[in-house]
Amino acid sequence: MAGAAQAGTSSPTGRWLTASRDAVVSIAPCGNGLCGYIAGIKLDNPTDPQPLDWRGQPQCGDAIIAMTASAAPGKWHGTITDPRNGRVWQATLSLRGGELHLRGYVGLPVFGETQTWTRYSGQISTGCLITMAG
Repeated sequence: MAGAAQAGTSSPTGRWLTASRDAVVSIAPCGNGLCGYIAGIKLDNPTDPQPLDWRGQPQCGDAIIAMTASAAPGKWHGTITDPRNGRVWQATLSLRGGELHLRGYVGLPVFGETQTWTRYSGQISTGCLITMAG
C-alpha cells in the first residue's frame, strides 16, 4: 500500500493489526482528520463465514474510526465503533515507539482501556482474510 509506505513511522496512516491480532484496520486521511475501516479479518478456518456486524452485514469494510487532530502534536481524538454491537466509544489515538495506542472510553479517558496496535505488513487476500501475521 503506497500510503503506508509514504506515511513512515511518524504517521498513524496505514494498516494496523489490532491488539487481539484478529483484524487489520486501515487508517487513512479523510476530511480534516483520520478514518479507519476493517481491512482484514482472521478466521479460524478460511472457509468460515465472515463475522457479521450489528446490522447483519460482513464486518469487512466497516468504518469504525473517526478522528480529528487534537491540540497536542501527534495526538488525535474522536470515536471508535465496536463492529459487533454498534456501540460508539470516545477515543484518543497516539503513536509511541512505532506502535499505535488507541484508548476507548466513556465520559472521561480515565474510565477506559488502551489497546496497543502494531503495523501490519502481511497480505490480505480476496475476501478480506488475513493470510500472514504482520
